Amino acid sequence: MVSPRGWTCEPSRTLKYQYIIETIIPAERRNNVYEFWRSDRVLLGRCEFIAGLYQQYVDNPTPENYFVALIADFILEGLYFYNGFIYFFNLASRMLMPGSADIFKMINRDELSHVRLYQKIIPEAMQTFVHSTDQIYEMFDAAVKHECLWTNHIVGNQILGISEASTEQYTKYLANIRLRSLGLDALYQDEKYKKSPYSHLERFSDTKKEAHTKANFFEAGVTSYVMSSGVSGWDEI
Repeated sequence: MVSPRGWTCEPSRTLKYQYIIETIIPAERRNNVYEFWRSDRVLLGRCEFIAGLYQQYVDNPTPENYFVALIADFILEGLYFYNGFIYFFNLASRMLMPGSADIFKMINRDELSHVRLYQKIIPEAMQTFVHSTDQIYEMFDAAVKHECLWTNHIVGNQILGISEASTEQYTKYLANIRLRSLGLDALYQDEKYKKSPYSHLERFSDTKKEAHTKANFFEAGVTSYVMSSGVSGWDEI
């Protein structure tokens, strides 16, 4: 599976997504899921925003564009996936699809490990590369708009416990956390963006505030994913 970055996603994460898709979606409809970005303009725009930032560096590999690509990575790992996680944690809070929520809890841990890495790398890069703080804020603001637009487009007010208002609050709250972790000021100053509307779901995500995982690796259980024999190519990974 190809990510919006333009390269292949981590095999373990891809297998988890594939496991869920194969479990709940009939075979004749699966390709529509994988190709949805081609037909849905909102999803395409969301992907093109991030991909365009990487393409800048591909087309013109300057130090400035490299720094922009680092920020794009941080946005992708630290902002783009989390409303999707919330969807499943919200279902699990009502005892719906708890197994899928467990899978996304593990994916969430993966993402947070990447976030922590960029929280160390980017402040060092800010000391090394010429950059514009205003540009960082503009990138985050654009990403927040894309994320809210996509989540409201696909979920909106249709799921109990999630609304367009809570999506905006959570996404801006998350963006503020990510920016502060880089030593920058919060972008969204309204008091409501200082707290998460989904704090009651932290027990399902198994994370603390400020995006630190609290699970002990050696105490974590092992989950086996059995894929259908109709999908080829995974043995090569």
